[in-house]
Amino acid sequence: MACAILAACSVNPPAHTGNEEILNKLGEMSKQITTLSDDVSVIKKALAVAMGGAPEQPKPPVITTIDLDDASPVRGDENATVAIVEFSDYQCPFCGRFHAQVLPSLKKAYIDAGKVRHIFRDFPLDFHPQAKDASIAANCVGEQKAYWEMHDSLFANQNRLGAALYEELAKKMNLDMASFQACLKNAKQAEKIEKDLSYGQSLGIDGTPSFFIGRIEGKKLVDVKQIVGAQPPAVFAQAIEAALGGAPKN
Repeated sequence: MACAILAACSVNPPAHTGNEEILNKLGEMSKQITTLSDDVSVIKKALAVAMGGAPEQPKPPVITTIDLDDASPVRGDENATVAIVEFSDYQCPFCGRFHAQVLPSLKKAYIDAGKVRHIFRDFPLDFHPQAKDASIAANCVGEQKAYWEMHDSLFANQNRLGAALYEELAKKMNLDMASFQACLKNAKQAEKIEKDLSYGQSLGIDGTPSFFIGRIEGKKLVDVKQIVGAQPPAVFAQAIEAALGGAPKN
């Protein structure tokens, strides 16, 4: 807008004795128009954000390979050729929905059948105040070889997450309570969770649950398919079947 007005003014300047004064005024007008144009641009960006259209962001990385961490809890046959890597949050309602409504059928058809390994990685979100402590509690129970029992119980009791529940569940599992309590205070547990968080963020994860399904090759998951959210079982089954179809036969 400013360029068009200035060009028009410069082509046909008024032909009388007040030319210098007029040119000065035109220069001032040009500065005002440029400032106004900048202000309009800022307002447009602010309106776009307010109406749900955020400024352009860098595209998330295309994930084709996932590193497999020896420290992550795993269930399923160690000879399985396909894995589901789940990044999840114990306080996330959608994670709870996945574990209640989707996982049981996948577990029966693929995990318990020895076809797929289920690998869990902690991704507690900042706005879920109980999520990190729940992850620590599960990992501490894991040190006494009862991780998945605790894991499943935490998702089944999302509305009760807290120290009292963790102690109650640990007692029901007949754990060494002194070791459990000491583990809860051990800084290495928080460090492990931060490592999972950092790795998940490097993959572009910004919400839970997030899943990566692919073929196991050594310490990596390859030909990865990413699924975000508590999608229907058929969505997971399709990705699993595709991975199984591309997996080498034992």
